[in-house]
Amino acid sequence: MKKIVVSVVAAGVLVAGTFVASMVTSPEASAQTDEAPPVAAEIRRPHRGAILEGVLSDLVGDGTLTQGQANAVKDALEAKRDELKEKVGDRRDRRARRHDMRVQIKKWLEDDVISAEELSELPADLPILADDGPLADVLKDGKITQAEWDAFIEQRKADHQARRGN
Repeated sequence: MKKIVVSVVAAGVLVAGTFVASMVTSPEASAQTDEAPPVAAEIRRPHRGAILEGVLSDLVGDGTLTQGQANAVKDALEAKRDELKEKVGDRRDRRARRHDMRVQIKKWLEDDVISAEELSELPADLPILADDGPLADVLKDGKITQAEWDAFIEQRKADHQARRGN
């Protein structure tokens, strides 16, 4: 008789334990484990040139372009890219130049003013220094104060966030 009671109690504990375990695990958690993780390739943007390759392949496939014309388009784009790269440098070069310029401007602003002489050391074709550039009004007196520079930087940040939709 003791064996039967112990068996019934053990079975009850097992059933109760299973019930409790199933209640602790929420359906949302169970559903999450059943789903396959997203594939990284679906999340990433296509590599550079993949869209062009796809479009040109489609145009060749439907007879809009010949393969020779598609190749000519790719070659012309590559030549233009190389020309621009040579003209403005690659991304690392531009980033390094911008960094160097920021360091120099910070040094100039240690006395709270960038003088006309200091401004003349910047590249003449710098867009921010153009007659119709964003600093045109500030540059009328030939110098930039720390407050004017800070206002300019804050405006640039706001413009950047607006373009990104933030």
